[in-house]
Amino acid sequence: MSEDRGNELPDDLFDTLYSAEPKSQGGTAIVVSTVDAEGWSHPALLSFREIGARDRKTIYVVTLNGTRTTANMRENGKITLIFIDSTMAYYVKGTAKEIPPARAGHSNNFSTMDVSITSVLADFPGEGEEGARITSGITFTLPRE
Repeated sequence: MSEDRGNELPDDLFDTLYSAEPKSQGGTAIVVSTVDAEGWSHPALLSFREIGARDRKTIYVVTLNGTRTTANMRENGKITLIFIDSTMAYYVKGTAKEIPPARAGHSNNFSTMDVSITSVLADFPGEGEEGARITSGITFTLPRE
């Protein structure tokens, strides 16, 4: 069951995105969904190295140029970020707007989008699901770590 939390990041998610070192989040993956030209959902996985909070109403997302995710955000701006682990389950919806590479501080190989949050949904056990809990989110390892 999900509950509308408005258009601001709740404390636990804000603290994670704003102040956490990416390595402290280990190999936690974040599901990102954009909408393609045919109206289909396009899922992708990002890490906490590629997502952060500028403030309670704005998240930034860094993606590779040339990917369908980047193209979809450029074309229509629609994005949903899904943050799930053993401590939280949030669906953050927003509108993405690209930041020029020089201002974003990286090479032209990447794109940075500021996402204006339009909706935050918190997911939690509903009636008949008491005691249910998420035991982990999607995780990954990198060969060099």
